[in-house]
Amino acid sequence: MNKLLMCSFTIILSCTTTSILAQQNMNDHDMKNMTPKTETSEQKTVHIATGIVTKLDVSIKKVTLSHEPIESLNWPAMSMGFSVKDESLLNKLSVGKTVKFEFIKADNDYVITAVN
Repeated sequence: MNKLLMCSFTIILSCTTTSILAQQNMNDHDMKNMTPKTETSEQKTVHIATGIVTKLDVSIKKVTLSHEPIESLNWPAMSMGFSVKDESLLNKLSVGKTVKFEFIKADNDYVITAVN
């Protein structure tokens, strides 16, 4: 009887321990591999502005614009450089041209995504 009781106790303890360890592994797995990285609201926001092209460097897909204030970022009017997401957008830009443009923050850069 003692052998049967001891054997049953060992099996129950074994199953319980395995179940607890499996649950812990699932939780770790979910947190590391299943949760998508979220973007900050600033990265998701499309900002719209109007500016004058002051410099264009096609070789590195950069444009410098002297833009009006941008309320969505609480920015004053200024001149600054932007990257261009799609090289074809560079065809719509030329020094001295006034453009309405859309941009987002991507990593540590501001990237123009559309030009009108």
